[in-house]
Amino acid sequence: MPNALATAAVSMQNDMRYMQTVAQNMANIATPGYKRAIPVAQAFDAALMAAAPGPQQATPGAVPELPQPPVSSVPDLSAGAVKQTGRLWDLAITGDGYFELATPEGPAYTRAGDFRLDGQGRLVSQHGYPVQGLDGPLQLNGSAAVAIGHDGRITQDGAAVGQIKLVRFADTRALHKNGAGLLQGAEGTPDPRPELQSGYLENSNVSPLREMVAMMETTRRFEAAQKLYQGYDEALGSAIQKLGQF
Repeated sequence: MPNALATAAVSMQNDMRYMQTVAQNMANIATPGYKRAIPVAQAFDAALMAAAPGPQQATPGAVPELPQPPVSSVPDLSAGAVKQTGRLWDLAITGDGYFELATPEGPAYTRAGDFRLDGQGRLVSQHGYPVQGLDGPLQLNGSAAVAIGHDGRITQDGAAVGQIKLVRFADTRALHKNGAGLLQGAEGTPDPRPELQSGYLENSNVSPLREMVAMMETTRRFEAAQKLYQGYDEALGSAIQKLGQF
């Protein structure tokens, strides 16, 4: 396949991945604590090295097809706006910390504080993962009055139950989203000055306007690559047809 056709085809594939990422962001505008995914392309030199033929594959005089950097995504970890809900177990973090959840794949982290008590009296996320305290999962007596301090300390009828664990990361670049939208890939350290608010939730950090602009730009790129592909395909077909007449 000529280089121009290959480049146009891969460009369209990448634009489709961009659109999938934008659509995912748009679908999670109302999801508490959701962190928008930023589409990124692999560095061109890395893509070129990956596509380069090995010693046994190289063909003398052949012109290699130039690769297009593949598209992946990284999470935008900026904070979303905070809204008041008045619900006891809705918790919003003040600062850069994260809640730690216990999952089958190991510790996972989130800013989504829409928690609840399960049937066993454990504080859990909406996916049912236990919220970690400084001393492990938090277990409560459902019939006793609960108070939550700004530092995450939980008391029932004045007796200490535990303290919600907030963690920080020295370097967030290793963090990635898992299938449930939680962050994994690095181990956090306990926040020495945890601060949160009960009765509040952090919204997603998705901007509808920004995503709409990204969607329109990606659509224009896709259409341009599509026209290029169709034009070269038609020209190639015409050339083959003319050759067949000789």
